[in-house]
Amino acid sequence: MILLTLLQEILSHSTTLSLVLLDEVGAGTNPQEGAALGMALLESFAEAGPLLTMATTHHGELKTLKYSNKAFENACMEFHEMNLKPTFRILWGVPGRSNAISIAERLGIPNAILDNARELYGVASAEINEIIVEMERFKHNFHKQIQEAQHYLILSKKLHSDLVLTSKNVKEHQRNQRYKMTQKISETAGSARSRLHEKVRQLRTSHNNWQHRSMVKKSEDTLTSVDLQSEAGRSETSNASETLTANNTRQQPVPADKKAEIPKEGDTVVVPSLNKKAVVLKVEPSKEEIVVQAGNMKLKLRLVDVI
Repeated sequence: MILLTLLQEILSHSTTLSLVLLDEVGAGTNPQEGAALGMALLESFAEAGPLLTMATTHHGELKTLKYSNKAFENACMEFHEMNLKPTFRILWGVPGRSNAISIAERLGIPNAILDNARELYGVASAEINEIIVEMERFKHNFHKQIQEAQHYLILSKKLHSDLVLTSKNVKEHQRNQRYKMTQKISETAGSARSRLHEKVRQLRTSHNNWQHRSMVKKSEDTLTSVDLQSEAGRSETSNASETLTANNTRQQPVPADKKAEIPKEGDTVVVPSLNKKAVVLKVEPSKEEIVVQAGNMKLKLRLVDVI
């Protein structure tokens, strides 16, 4: 009677901002009647009662409210069967189950009594408990898989960041290596040209016999090859024009008594410094210069540099 009076007071004075806590609602009377009363009370609170109602119960009927009314949700305290103690961890969405018979078995109650209790409790109730156990296991595994997924997600983001950084470093290293290689090729070619120019100059100023002329010819051919290789090395790292100017030919001594003859466009001339024939592309009489095509090379030469 006192409990019913208290419930009446709660129903009368609760507002949409109230929090109602009910412990073992519907207990202390006939289980079936208490369960029915508890279900009716909870449905009344859910329809037009307080903001939140939390009720504890051992009535299996109250656990089914969730499946008929979306305003309800189940939760239970996890129970460690080996230690026979609660873990004080809330399992959200899982209804609690009874452990009375299991605890009695652990406490040494005779099997005959336990078997009779299970028979009286009923196969259906035992199956419900098994379903609840499976739900608890599923809930536990579900949370474990979520934690693993979050771990792998964080790990994949870190690996992606490391991969992007490594790719950037590799590209930067490749650019630096290409630049260093180009610089080395240019320096080596420049040094070789300088040595060959000096060697040619020395040979030209020496005795004018056929052996020295042969050495001069070989040196000039080697110098031309070095120039072409140096230009090819530089073209690998840039798209600059490959038009060359034959500045090295201007260093060759020209006989004072040689008079330049002016060729015409389309004429074939000989470039002694290259020991090659070339086709005249353009003539500039005022500058005493011509532009010729010698193989793959386009050269600008003085008139006195060709015959």
